Amino acid sequence: MNGSGQPAGLGNGGFHNSQEVTANPEVCLSASSLQNNQSYQQQNFTQPFSQPMKPRRKRVMPSSLLTTSGCNKLSGCQYCLLVSSILTIIFSVAMLAGGFKLIFDAIMKTQMEVREGSKSFEMWKTTPFPLILNLFLWNITNHEAFLEGAKPVLKECGPYVWREYHDKQGIEFHHNATVTYLQQRWWIWDAALSGRNSLDDFVYAMNPIPLSAAWSVKHYPKWMQHFAFSSLNVLFKEHAEQAVVKSTVGELVFTGFEDPVLDWIQKEIIAEDGKLHRWLPFLNLPPGLSDYDRFGWFYMRNMSLYYDGIFNMMTGTDDLKNIGKIDMWNYTRETTFFESPCNSVAGSAGEFFQPDLQRDKIEFYSSDLCMVMKLYYQGDVDHSGLKAYRFWGSNHTFANGSVVPGNECYCVKGTCGPTGLLNAESCRMGSPAFISFPHYFNADPFLLDQIEGLSPDEDKHAFIMDIMPETGSPVNVNARMQINMRVIPYKGKIDILANVPDIYLPMVWFEELAEVPEDMVGQLKALQVITSTPVMPISFSVLLLLGVGTLAYIVFVCLRKRNLSTV
Repeated sequence: MNGSGQPAGLGNGGFHNSQEVTANPEVCLSASSLQNNQSYQQQNFTQPFSQPMKPRRKRVMPSSLLTTSGCNKLSGCQYCLLVSSILTIIFSVAMLAGGFKLIFDAIMKTQMEVREGSKSFEMWKTTPFPLILNLFLWNITNHEAFLEGAKPVLKECGPYVWREYHDKQGIEFHHNATVTYLQQRWWIWDAALSGRNSLDDFVYAMNPIPLSAAWSVKHYPKWMQHFAFSSLNVLFKEHAEQAVVKSTVGELVFTGFEDPVLDWIQKEIIAEDGKLHRWLPFLNLPPGLSDYDRFGWFYMRNMSLYYDGIFNMMTGTDDLKNIGKIDMWNYTRETTFFESPCNSVAGSAGEFFQPDLQRDKIEFYSSDLCMVMKLYYQGDVDHSGLKAYRFWGSNHTFANGSVVPGNECYCVKGTCGPTGLLNAESCRMGSPAFISFPHYFNADPFLLDQIEGLSPDEDKHAFIMDIMPETGSPVNVNARMQINMRVIPYKGKIDILANVPDIYLPMVWFEELAEVPEDMVGQLKALQVITSTPVMPISFSVLLLLGVGTLAYIVFVCLRKRNLSTV
């Protein structure tokens, strides 16, 4: 009860008359509610004041009033914020739950898979930038003493530099997610990078022709060898064959040098009108002697379509894990160059590797070596700001069976090379060729004792490949190889080779250099940031917090307006 005798807290709904109620602009009562109020007053006035009054129930605001006073009165901007916050929350949650990875992977797949129109296809078909071929020849400075059995003293000549280009020809895609192609390569002489070195420089080098011819006779049946060696010795004498030749660099590399024995073989045996042509099927001549009229380390390779062979490679259109894997080479998955399992055609074709690369090893098939070459993880490196894994040719790459059990299958016709040398006789046209890293790096130390002038250095002679692990793309390649010839004395058999020392003689070594161009480094850096750092999850988390914060603000505004409407 207040001072006027009215119950406290009744406010405008107390014992005022109808005029006072209708005169109050703050409360609008309908006619029925007014009549009910008058009836209520009469009932209460007839009751004695001594009777206790029943407590009134708390008034509840009509729902229509709540609706018009709450969120329905948001401004246009507030409605936009409400919708945007809800969409932002849904989008951020979807991206964090794996949506971003699905979208990113789908985009990556369309650009990485080898198919017409993809980014990878353009770079794979035609090399967008030239590779650099640095070639070094070994000059026998004591060639006369060497022929009499002295240890060879070698001098490294070079570098002789060419720019190397690749182009894929005869491209044919298949329904099993593979592509068949030929690889055409060509080289252009770069005088500027070669410096003072010239193609006209003279070099004294071991002649592979008599070495290959004598080596092939070793594989004849015992009862034939004496006659074959005697005939070969007469042939060398009649045509003044030389065990060591003096040739220009240009001849030794691309143009080839003339050899009297090769000329005679082409004229008398290979030619259909040759005197000994009918004996060709029985002579078992190695391809290096029967297929060429000159000798050069890259003779007839410039612009050749078929020298590297016919490749069948997986495109990754079915699964990016398969991108770049070689399926067949020259229409086979097993070659005849080595015994099983060393004769398998497997690994990468050499230009793509599996995305999400691990710190273990990589394998690629080398048509030059006719083998699956293994490079082993060496460490993480930084190349122009790009994080990469470095793989290199370790002492296991060309190891023999004494170092890596099972590698005995790389022996050819019972001949196994020292560890660090690959017997490439069957692959290199029957010549006694052995492949190693330059200067016998990572090879058996006894090889260095046979030669003077070699000095292996990891920085200069290691085979390395730096690969961006997220995409499996090489960003820096230094492919270094050395070709060596097996030299043995043929006393009483071949006069010009009677007194040479029993050694593995380095002939030539080369390095192919390639690195990602500067205009692509920025793109790859951005890609690496997205794939290898939490920048995107953090971004979507911040976006989610903004969406939640905005939604909370809108809810706060709605509740505040509702509370104000109830006062």
